[in-house]
Amino acid sequence: MQRRDFLAAGLYAPVLLGGCKLTMEQGLFGQCRAEAKPAVLRDPLVEEAWAGVRPDRVWDSHAHLFGNGRSRSGIWVDPDFDRPRSVGAMARRAFFMNGACVGADEEHLDQAMVARLGALADQLPAGAKVMLLAFDFTYDETGKRREDLTTFAVPDGYAQRIARLRPERFEWIASIHPYRDDAVAALEAARAGGARAVKWLPPTMAIDLSSPRCESFYAALKRLDLPLLVHVGEEQAVHGAGRGELANPLFLRYPLDHGVRVIAAHCATLGASPDLDADRDPRRAAQVPDYELFARLMGERRYEGLLFGDLSAVTQANRAPYLAAILARSREWEGRLLNGSDYPLPGIMPLFSITQLVGAGLLDERAVPVLRELRETNALMFDFVLKRSLRHRGASFPASAFETRGFFERAEGGMRNA
Repeated sequence: MQRRDFLAAGLYAPVLLGGCKLTMEQGLFGQCRAEAKPAVLRDPLVEEAWAGVRPDRVWDSHAHLFGNGRSRSGIWVDPDFDRPRSVGAMARRAFFMNGACVGADEEHLDQAMVARLGALADQLPAGAKVMLLAFDFTYDETGKRREDLTTFAVPDGYAQRIARLRPERFEWIASIHPYRDDAVAALEAARAGGARAVKWLPPTMAIDLSSPRCESFYAALKRLDLPLLVHVGEEQAVHGAGRGELANPLFLRYPLDHGVRVIAAHCATLGASPDLDADRDPRRAAQVPDYELFARLMGERRYEGLLFGDLSAVTQANRAPYLAAILARSREWEGRLLNGSDYPLPGIMPLFSITQLVGAGLLDERAVPVLRELRETNALMFDFVLKRSLRHRGASFPASAFETRGFFERAEGGMRNA
């Protein structure tokens, strides 16, 4: 980056990166080195992280595909993000590009992103996989596609094709807007093509989970036994339609009550929403932290076996205040927590504070040098080792939270690994 853009990035980082407290422990930008020092990969901290975990059962369930579409991949990007003009937008894009270590060659950005992610996956033990997320356009209530309300879109076909190129390392998750006229047909096609789940980001994609337009889609999800990965809690990274009111975790009752298996992304560890259980009028209802609303749903017996929590991003500095609470419930919620890295976010330096976790008593200080080295070289390994190293009053995330393969392979007739 030019000096002007670098300074702008420092100025805008707290706003652009989810409102988190700016951390300068490892600078604003990573070094994007290709490999970790061999001694680090053999460090006892790394070995202990993998001890007791079966690598061939480890599927990172939350990794983003992106690019600029210049490879004719079908990826669509809002012009203000692809070729930003404002200093703030330029800085925002710079953080994401550096987090993914895609380099400066815009004509081959799509390929660079996939190559880097594949290289990182190859440094994991044999059998471990990364689940690649597609991301659909925003649609309005009439079923019309709204590019003007879309930040980026990654087609199902592209995610499927990339996953098939490296079946030993990649799986894929579809994204289908339920307001599309062809939504159910697209879902059936995605399932036939090997999709393991469906991803929605309601405030960005303008999906009202209570809308009758979702009901046929819920029925199809249940019939096909495909889980629904839904972002709940405040969304600050991808604006899109900007419908923040749709991020209320209590809206998950709608797919759950249709018998759909639902994964609540990030365990709703950001923001607050009206307590619609107490008052159906959102103008009168008290604002309650989204994490508490999620935990309430997890405590309802009727949702056992249906509602799950996604651990992606929960170690970020702006979400860490709830980390001890999740760890404290790790035994209660065993079998209902699924890990994902939220790649490339673990590679964005100001988003994470390792020393903050040490100060909170959740991480041994001796882990700091190894974790810092992993952040510079392999964001996937950093995410895994960090979460496996966390402790709170003797509680830690169980191996089952990382061995997610069985959850996604459950559906009858699904693709099976040899």
